Amino acid sequence: MTDSANVTADDKQATTGLLFGLLAFGIWALFPLYWHELDNVDPFQVLAHRALWTVPVCALVLIFRGQLLRTFSALKQPKTVLLLVLSTTLISVNWGTYIWSVSNDQILQASMGYYLNPLVNVLAGLTVFGERLRKGQWVAVGLAIAGVSYAAWAYGSVPWIGLILAFSFGSYGAVRKLVPVDAVPGLFVETLLTLPVALGYLLWLEHQGLGVFLKLGFKTDFFLVAAGFVTAIPLFCYVAAAKRLPISTVGMLFYLTPTGLFLLAAFLYGEPVSQGDLVTFGFIWAALAVFTLERRHHARRRRVTAI
Repeated sequence: MTDSANVTADDKQATTGLLFGLLAFGIWALFPLYWHELDNVDPFQVLAHRALWTVPVCALVLIFRGQLLRTFSALKQPKTVLLLVLSTTLISVNWGTYIWSVSNDQILQASMGYYLNPLVNVLAGLTVFGERLRKGQWVAVGLAIAGVSYAAWAYGSVPWIGLILAFSFGSYGAVRKLVPVDAVPGLFVETLLTLPVALGYLLWLEHQGLGVFLKLGFKTDFFLVAAGFVTAIPLFCYVAAAKRLPISTVGMLFYLTPTGLFLLAAFLYGEPVSQGDLVTFGFIWAALAVFTLERRHHARRRRVTAI
């Protein structure tokens, strides 16, 4: 194959990866539109249905790929199972908090949480993987801490929703990095592990007369069942993007999600954006700018050194 053909193939790969990335992070950015359609359902019941219906979706994909038996073989390793139990707990906390924040008009805090996530990943690298932070990274972390501290001072309370979302998702990513299981099989096992709890909770709700499935009309039932597809599809797109794009590009695309949440909260759902919010987000945005520029500078310097 000629050099020009290689370039064309690489460009096609990059374009396809970019489209998958935009689709993944775009869907995640628009999640409030979906969960608002289930405002008439308790968030914990929505969470249980989300886990319940994600299992068959992932199972079908794994069967189609011929990976189902290989996925179950991963459960023979006790360490892998323990790590997946931990990751399941973390992602369940993240999902539940996120759905609750949408149902209770706290999308701004959800946006803050996901803006903070890359910096939480840096802290995870420091504490879990023994990585050393460079000066610019310390500056970024310091600015983010200043922003959260300002919010606590300005409002008299810590922005718990944003912090729970940031640290649960950041910790989830750190734990999943330790698990030798790919993204889709991992999601299948995680939702499979939550299935007994989710199913037991839904059956208990039915026994108490509190279950909503098949009782509130087709629209509610549709959105509950489709939650499995809505959970799985952006993950599949993300995996496809990550295979085709540099990790730095994927990292930049990540910011589409919290930006979309911020815009939805401010302009569609009318959540008040106070001066205190702007100061807090200003610190966090400054932290992300420092973090991004420092990472680019470090990568450029490494390339120059390698030549």
